[in-house]
Amino acid sequence: MKATQTIAQHRERLHYFGPWGQRLAYVDEGPRDGKPIVLLHGMPTSSWLYRNIIPLLASQGLRVIAPDMLGFGASDKPAEQSSYAFALQAERLVALMQSLGIARWTQVVHDLGGPWTWELADSHPEALNGLVIMNTTAYRDGFAPPAMMKMAGGPMGRFMAFMMRNRVTGPSQIKGLLRQFTAYPGKISAVVVQGHWLPMHEGTTHAFLAFARAFPWWFAQFDRYGAALRRLNIPATTIWGKHDAVLDVHKLPAQFARDLRIPAAHQHCVDAGHFLQEDQPAEVAHLLLQFMQRV
Repeated sequence: MKATQTIAQHRERLHYFGPWGQRLAYVDEGPRDGKPIVLLHGMPTSSWLYRNIIPLLASQGLRVIAPDMLGFGASDKPAEQSSYAFALQAERLVALMQSLGIARWTQVVHDLGGPWTWELADSHPEALNGLVIMNTTAYRDGFAPPAMMKMAGGPMGRFMAFMMRNRVTGPSQIKGLLRQFTAYPGKISAVVVQGHWLPMHEGTTHAFLAFARAFPWWFAQFDRYGAALRRLNIPATTIWGKHDAVLDVHKLPAQFARDLRIPAAHQHCVDAGHFLQEDQPAEVAHLLLQFMQRV
């Protein structure tokens, strides 16, 4: 099974679900009776982020679910900011998995996929069979929010969204973002940029602005999120792109390891930036396969 090469080819593999009048797109590959693993993207990405990882996992017998959360990828992108509440995103994911007949699964989280997952851990802990944490946060210490997110939460937000959405400046904006937060920017080709930019052009900027404006509320949830993680009693691991300038490799993985009781042997650092799926997809897939042997 070969990895897809273009965003059009990637979208050909998508399925759709949406009983609430809001449609979610998702990848569902691998044997139906394989161990289920959910690959959850963050901001401003989608299941496209995992395009080179999905076939490596599915070919080894895992059932791989990679959703485009509401507002991202090929999913619907409502303008109402209330649509992007973290708890609602968690409930949508649970509903999707129930529709697939999957009661428990291993969840891989990255970036904004972290807060969505901490909400799920708080409200539906029984759904999680394992947890893989990649470059996200539930803690203040070690997190330096990027300046662009602070700006987007203020008066400059709409202008920034326009710059990312339009055809003239948008692709270069997304290319700059990806190259800034990867360790190997040479891997960020025009095809890669197109796959990440197209959803922005289609309306992911609504979710982008909602997240930027929710920063104060999100920070206020960190204590609740930490408590939800401490209540979990499941296998967990960290896989961290060690060159991330925003999420400190020396502080954040250790806090997750403390609260989830992750032994040192299952804390991994990868020669990658924030978008480690772009930098080192084969190594990430290898570590995920190792972890799934424990689950």
